[in-house]
Amino acid sequence: MRSRLTHDGAKRRAERDRQAGIDPEDEAAGWLEEHDPPPTPPPSKSKFKSPELHRWRQKQQRGDG
Repeated sequence: MRSRLTHDGAKRRAERDRQAGIDPEDEAAGWLEEHDPPPTPPPSKSKFKSPELHRWRQKQQRGDG
């Protein structure tokens, strides 16, 4: 008997199904592609880090702070 599908396992399976592509004749797959788009990538963390923070950290490491 197989173990239950976990939340992460379900996400991986859905991603594999998306990567495999769909049959153009399959109406259900077409509907799913239209109504369940792939997830957007997470926002970049570097966008929120300022150059001033970088300078402050370097200053702290040198002992100037």
